[in-house]
Formats: sequence, C-alpha cells, structure tokens
Amino acid sequence: MRFDKQRFVPVLVAGFASALLTACGGGTPSEQAPAALLVTPYSVSKSTEYVSQQRFSGRVEAGRSSQLGFELGGELSDVTVDDGALVRQGDVLARLDAARLRAARDAAEAALQQAQAQATLSAATYERVSEARKFDGVSQQELDEALELKRRTEAAQLSAQAQLDRILVDLRKTELRAPYDALVVSRMADEGQVLGAGQAVLGIQELAALEVRLGVTTDALERIAVDDEVRLDIAGEGVMAMVTAVVPRLDSRTRAVDVRLQLPERAAARVGDVAELKFESRISLDGFWVPLDALTEGARGVWHVLAIADGTGVLSRDSQLETGATHVLERRPVEILHYDEARVYVRGALEDGDEIVAEGLQRVVAGQGVRVGQPLDFVPETVAAPAS
Repeated sequence: MRFDKQRFVPVLVAGFASALLTACGGGTPSEQAPAALLVTPYSVSKSTEYVSQQRFSGRVEAGRSSQLGFELGGELSDVTVDDGALVRQGDVLARLDAARLRAARDAAEAALQQAQAQATLSAATYERVSEARKFDGVSQQELDEALELKRRTEAAQLSAQAQLDRILVDLRKTELRAPYDALVVSRMADEGQVLGAGQAVLGIQELAALEVRLGVTTDALERIAVDDEVRLDIAGEGVMAMVTAVVPRLDSRTRAVDVRLQLPERAAARVGDVAELKFESRISLDGFWVPLDALTEGARGVWHVLAIADGTGVLSRDSQLETGATHVLERRPVEILHYDEARVYVRGALEDGDEIVAEGLQRVVAGQGVRVGQPLDFVPETVAAPAS
C-alpha cells in the first residue's frame, strides 16, 4: 500500500491537539466537574430572651342542658315544639295519652265523695251517742263502737283523698314542661310512639349566658383567680370572659385543673365552639432564632445546623476553579430551647452574624464546597406550640 502523506498529517495534528486539550483539563463538558450547589444563607442574630406561649383549649357549653322525658310510660299524643324553638319555664312541650288516668281520676273522685259522706254520717252519729251517754241513754260499748266507726270512716276518707292525689300527680306527669328558659336543640320522638319511662323526647339547652370549661396546668394557676376577666379566642374572635370557678381537683389523666368561665350574654359564640386561653411568658436566656428547616438531627438526638464558612484555605484552588465553590459547610451542634411552627430558639456553637444554610439540607453535607445565594432575611413571627 502506498503511504499517503497528505492524508496522514491532518490526522496526526488532530490527535496531538486532542491529547493536549485533555492534559490541560479541557475535556468535553460531560467530563468536567459539576458546579457547586447554590445554598440559601440565613444570618443569625443573638437574642437575650424569647416569648413562650401556653395555650389551653376547651369548649363552649350551655350552663344547663337536659334530655327531657316522661317519668311514666305511654303513648305520645302531642309534641308542641320542634328543633330551634325558644321555650320559657313551665311551657308544655309534649303530652302523653291520659285517657286511662282521667277515667281513674273520675272513679277516685266518686270514691272520695262516698268516703266523705260516710265520714260525715259517722261523725254525726258519734255526737248523738256521746250526748246520750251523758244521761245513761246508751251503754259505754255503744259509745266506743260509734267512736271506732267515726275513726274508720275518717281514715277511709283520707285514703280516698290520697288515691285521688296520686292520680292527679300522674296526670300532671303526662305533660312535659320546660324546667327553665331554653332552646330546643333536638327532638327524638313523634306522636303515636309508645315510650318507656324516662325515654328522651326532647333535648334543650339553657338560654342564659354560655360557659367555657377548660383544663389548666398547675404552673399557670398562679395567673388565674375567681372573678378575673381573661381573654379567650373563640372562632377567631377575642371574647372577654369571667372566671367563675377553679375546681380544686387535679385530673390524674391530664394533670390539669378544671377552670370554668362565663361568657357575656351577647358573646358571638355557639355551644361546641372551641375556646382557647393563652398566656405569654418572657424567658431571659441567650440564644438565636433559626428557621425550622435549618435544623438537622444527628446521632443520639443531637441537633445541628450547617454553618457557611469561608472556603479560603480549606478548598483547593483547583476545586474552586472547577466548581465555582466559594464557601465550605461546617456542622455546628445546637440545643433547642423553644420552638414554634416556623422557627426554633437555640443555643450552641454559633456566634452573632454567623450564616447558616436555611433550607435544602438533604442536598448537602458537612465539608462540602458550595456557592452562596440570596440570603433569607425573614422568619415568621412566633406562633407558640400548644402546651403539652
């Protein structure tokens, strides 16, 4: 084969140029080192205190609520109210069929009249016999018999009266009346239904001012006293309520003490609404507020933040040139003193003005070279976690 010089020289020059570029670090883009990650910094500022909030929750309740039913069993003949009705004390709300009791009443009234007649007659007889005895017109035995008859007829009259009174009481119990001014909140039976004794027919709740009952830890009791006015948050609105009672008993399960509060009569609240009582305390303790996303958990429950340190003297010049890294990450242990929904108050290996990685910790590790992006300069205001 004949040697083609014109064809060989360009190939040799191209190969030599490729080797030279590779030796100088000028490989293809796929062979170049990846750019350093861009991290979001947050500059910490030293603080001397933090505000701790305690929250205690309860529900709005009616002062009194009742499930009303008849003491006697029978057929429900009439219900005069329905859900949402306002009733006054003594109003008739429902009735049982009382036909049998009315018949029994009539019979008892007749029996009473008969007993009264017999008692009247026996009393008159005794008076006549007693007068005759004064003149020996009758024997002592006859006088004793007249007295005994008088006593028996009087006792029979009392028994007949008691029987009538019992029936009248049962008749009154066939009417279900409101025990206090109230709102009807539920109806559980309709006309024609045969009810058992005590079966609920209507549910009512008192129309008087509503109450709130909530559990408070013993350390917060020092800030509550009977007749104090405190602010409650109910359905997003602030309501002033008066403390009416502090129950002197510690719940063994919740380790809390029940506190009762009365709402003003025109409070915009409904039974079942959640009411929240808040207390703020200022704790004097040096530390730093950091974003919640800046924390990472280490071994044995130790918490860390990643501080952003100057990479000069740590990163090699070649590494800086290849990746663009300007800083290096350092792991700093911290202790959590307080937390809320968005940030954490910590103390530890931090100094005023230090910058830490504010987010994306799952992408970086300690010792890694990084680039620094726009700082995070806003941390939401404190929103305290619920008291345990």
